[in-house]
Amino acid sequence: MLPNKKILALLVMGLSFTACVYSKEADVKLTEPPTEDKSFDLALEKASKTRSVFSNFETRFALTAVYISPEFRTAFANRLEKVYEKSNVELGEIGPKAGFLVSLQVFDDTRADLTNPQHWTVVLKSKDGPIRPLLIKPLPDKERWRAFFPSINQWSHDFLVVFDVPGVDANTPKLVEKSPVSVTFANADARVDLTW
Repeated sequence: MLPNKKILALLVMGLSFTACVYSKEADVKLTEPPTEDKSFDLALEKASKTRSVFSNFETRFALTAVYISPEFRTAFANRLEKVYEKSNVELGEIGPKAGFLVSLQVFDDTRADLTNPQHWTVVLKSKDGPIRPLLIKPLPDKERWRAFFPSINQWSHDFLVVFDVPGVDANTPKLVEKSPVSVTFANADARVDLTW
């Protein structure tokens, strides 16, 4: 029985060493995860809201929404320069409008399509009433966006949501009157109201 324990111990040691892989070459610099990029992580944390919905001891869905505010766009542009050596912001479809990157974890793929109005309602609250999105588009190329949004993974369903209203920095200290940004995501399981 002792040799089996030694083999198991060696196997565990070998696996733990392979988990810490890094490049030894001086001319290779690995891209730090977004959570380790201090200025970007701070902006991402401020712009992100995550909620999980449980019913009868079952996870129905988990939703992460990132408000692409003017402040977040600046942090995004700086990280884009670090990661891809590009200075132009690649969120052109949003323009000056209010936009969100939404990652949805749903364990039943038939309910994972945020673009399906029969399954999901997405509205931005305004003083004039609810505003429907101008655009809800599945986000292509997950691999590219993972360098910016940790909520994007192989199981997530990711979307760009744009509303036809100007984007504002809801938390800026320069505003005399704060104008919160509130979005509702609703389906048959729950209604999630997020406010920045």
